[in-house]
Amino acid sequence: MRADLSLDGISKAFGGETVLKDLDLTVEEGKMVSILGPSGCGKSTTLRIISGLVRQDRGAVRLGGKSLDNVPPHKRRIGFVFQSYALFPHLDVEENVKFGMKVGGMKKEHVKRRTDELLELVGMSDMRGKRPSHLSGGQKQRVAIARALAIDPQVLLLDEPFGALDVKIRRRLRRDLKALQRDLGLTSVFVTHDQDEAFELGDTTAVMNNGRIEQIGRPRDLYERPSTSFVARFVGNVNAIELPGGDRTTVMVRPEDIVMMHSSPDRKGGVKGTLINYVYLGPIIECNVRLTNGESLNVIISREEFRMRNYRRGDEVNIIIRKFSSFSDEEGV
Repeated sequence: MRADLSLDGISKAFGGETVLKDLDLTVEEGKMVSILGPSGCGKSTTLRIISGLVRQDRGAVRLGGKSLDNVPPHKRRIGFVFQSYALFPHLDVEENVKFGMKVGGMKKEHVKRRTDELLELVGMSDMRGKRPSHLSGGQKQRVAIARALAIDPQVLLLDEPFGALDVKIRRRLRRDLKALQRDLGLTSVFVTHDQDEAFELGDTTAVMNNGRIEQIGRPRDLYERPSTSFVARFVGNVNAIELPGGDRTTVMVRPEDIVMMHSSPDRKGGVKGTLINYVYLGPIIECNVRLTNGESLNVIISREEFRMRNYRRGDEVNIIIRKFSSFSDEEGV
């Protein structure tokens, strides 16, 4: 029988303020779902309800079809990794990893063997005698992951675990974590406000806003076929242009879906504008174009094309939109 994790109609309010609104989410056994959204949208509350640290007002949490609602947190077999590491400062690396197993009453032989396996797995065997104060941020997070895995969890929850780390360390830990999760076949939920993290780690990504999941799917689906204005704005860069008229329709255009050429008297079609500025971003150039109607657009072109066309600030250009999405104000602009 599959042990899928499911949240059905979860709602939660704190002090009269609704944080989650009829939230539905399914995580297939052995898969990782990333929850992507801005601060305050309900991501962390969702994890705490799954773990049992917070009780929902309505709805049900199920694992393998069985309700977890009356199961206390320490019996749910759910590992939790926090951004703040939450390591015990008076215990060394080895004792931090052992802690949950000791509390669970596991035999000493099993605790020792499991600790050795996990420290090897996360690359911290040589640091087993160090206390957290002598570890780097990346090392602390590796210990926190090992400690979460020590209880042999059925589900692993990760609440922005790399947010306090620098870019290079984050990238390395993301790669290692994904390999680890796949190798163990561990059902996981990863919360972040970082799009790159969400797309790299999640088998699917759920975009969350104001206590609801607006869209869930593969990175390509979210980026190329957003179902709401919020998803279009939050996932990647986008130009938002409000069309005139009674319907107040907003058109969303990705910068790379715009063709820019030098303006000429014989060039037909498109919209005229002026190249105001550009930013060199390595393989691509991000250009800012002001249209004749006053709208401002960001356009992305390759470094080679930019050089070949010899663009300069102040150049008159012609803009052609190849692809766009449109949403009415009622869809969450």
